Amino acid sequence: MRITLPLLFVVLAAVAAVAPAAPPSTGPEATATAADTATDRVEDFSHTFATQRELFDAVAAAVSSGDADAMRRLAVTEEEFRDLVWPTLDVAKLPNSNFTWEFVWSQHQLKHDKCLLRTSHDLGGIDFDIIDVSFLGATSDHGIFKIHRDSEARIMRPDGTRESMQLFGSVLETDDGRYKIYSFIND
Repeated sequence: MRITLPLLFVVLAAVAAVAPAAPPSTGPEATATAADTATDRVEDFSHTFATQRELFDAVAAAVSSGDADAMRRLAVTEEEFRDLVWPTLDVAKLPNSNFTWEFVWSQHQLKHDKCLLRTSHDLGGIDFDIIDVSFLGATSDHGIFKIHRDSEARIMRPDGTRESMQLFGSVLETDDGRYKIYSFIND
């Protein structure tokens, strides 16, 4: 008897219909996966600074170095966004919202990285100190953190010249008064 492709599909479908379902795995690999997922959740913001001054000094050093990775380490991570920021956002609480944390993060990350790379390129190799930072936008309170928006930094170069510029976009302040960059979106 010659088995044709359509007949093979019929036979495979029949076998699948009568084959018993495999019981859920309870072996070490299932436990490890569940444990790994649980440990992937973050409870607190990492790499925060005790004062805004400490954060701004770290930003100035990272930007001056032109090291985009050093700048990224100062900002909210994907895991922090997923576990700590996203649940507090209005869009996450909307019934029937088609927005997912992954989509919102990807859009945020595109703009964040574009501005971060531009800033590291334009100011890398230039020494400066951040004198102070003003926040021109509204501060939003999210319970366990606040976001201070639309920053404008006043900087001083080694020759004493001063200017205002947007080095980063927003600063996150934790409920216990620690700071990190929320985003480098500065346009």
